[in-house]
Amino acid sequence: MIAAWMLWSIGAGMLFLVAGLAAEKLMGGGRRWVWAAAGTGTVLLPAVRFLSRGSGPEAVAPMGAPIELEPLTVTLAGNSVLHSLDDALLAGWVALSSVLVVGALMATVRFLWRRRDWEDGALLGRRVLWSGDSGPAVVGLVTSSIVLPTWVAGAGRVRQELILGHEEEHLRAYDVQLRFLAALVLFAFPWNPALWMQHRRLGLAVELDCDRRVLERWPGRRRLYGDLLLKVGSGGGTLPSMGVAALAEQSSLLERRIRALLSRAPEVRLAQAGFLGFCAILVVGVALMLPGIVSQGAGPEAVEEPADVSAEPTWTPWDEKPDYSNMEELAEAVAREYPPLLKDAGIGGTAIVWFFIDESGEVRKTQIRESSGHQALDDAALRVAGEAEFTPARYKGEAVPVWISMPVTFSSR
Repeated sequence: MIAAWMLWSIGAGMLFLVAGLAAEKLMGGGRRWVWAAAGTGTVLLPAVRFLSRGSGPEAVAPMGAPIELEPLTVTLAGNSVLHSLDDALLAGWVALSSVLVVGALMATVRFLWRRRDWEDGALLGRRVLWSGDSGPAVVGLVTSSIVLPTWVAGAGRVRQELILGHEEEHLRAYDVQLRFLAALVLFAFPWNPALWMQHRRLGLAVELDCDRRVLERWPGRRRLYGDLLLKVGSGGGTLPSMGVAALAEQSSLLERRIRALLSRAPEVRLAQAGFLGFCAILVVGVALMLPGIVSQGAGPEAVEEPADVSAEPTWTPWDEKPDYSNMEELAEAVAREYPPLLKDAGIGGTAIVWFFIDESGEVRKTQIRESSGHQALDDAALRVAGEAEFTPARYKGEAVPVWISMPVTFSSR
């Protein structure tokens, strides 16, 4: 169960990753919220699926008094490779999360150690912390402060305005808190590669959004700002902590920021094509995930002496309902017809099947009343239904044709 859920979660995360890559191309600003939404969806959608597993929509009868038989349920022992991996995967999950948490704690200790040497000061009327070589950056989750390396003091007023403006934009946008929450999500689900890629894109988006806002304030300083990025990016002043948003960024992302400064025309057509492609994939995926929809008939007052009772599920009078006459064979059929791939993945479900039984108790027609949510399970339930045998229903002592409803449940443990 855990292995199959993890695989499904990774697939969902990859879809959100594709959506984010397409959506951010269409946005001039606020890109960080694209990746915040992608990460939230990557976590929440699998969580909802996990919590709602095994539960489906309640059966809705198309008539006033349907005949419902006891559920036909067979629970099979889980003997798949995926099931055998569950314990190991859980242990690995806990171990990996623990390693990341310990690493974060160690980084925090190193940060606090370096923090002892910082001095309170001011720059252009703004309170800052002066360090030897750390920063420029914004630090602190509850009370955030701007930390600057000592070389900024001699950088000249124009460069100082750009550096200070960048960090003030981080403060106003609460980027430190956003990146901290994203790191917590990553620590909670470290096995999902989609989250790692989204986290990396979020870091880049935070800086790109900040760069854009700074250049909106000083549009004529684009090239000077690019020179500052190169200087800061090669200075090695990054801080080892989760609660940091900095002008300095990973060198692998620095080139993208420089190119963004020089580019004024995003690839809109390519982005639109990618976004529309994702929408098509999403629609198909949702269509495959949703249970089938079965049309509902009218109540008994609207169905009076139909010409052909077998045409569709409808109510007919009875005072003695039919019953199974080959229960053991049906249980064997459920075990035999359970799709192997779904069984191995620990995926089960209940399909509610309509049976039309004639006066002799023979099954003349079957159809799905309510889907299990998986087409393969619905097809298996219909094959099981085809092997059912019943005693006839009776009304005032005479055998009568009736429609009955029976749940067929496939379950693996």
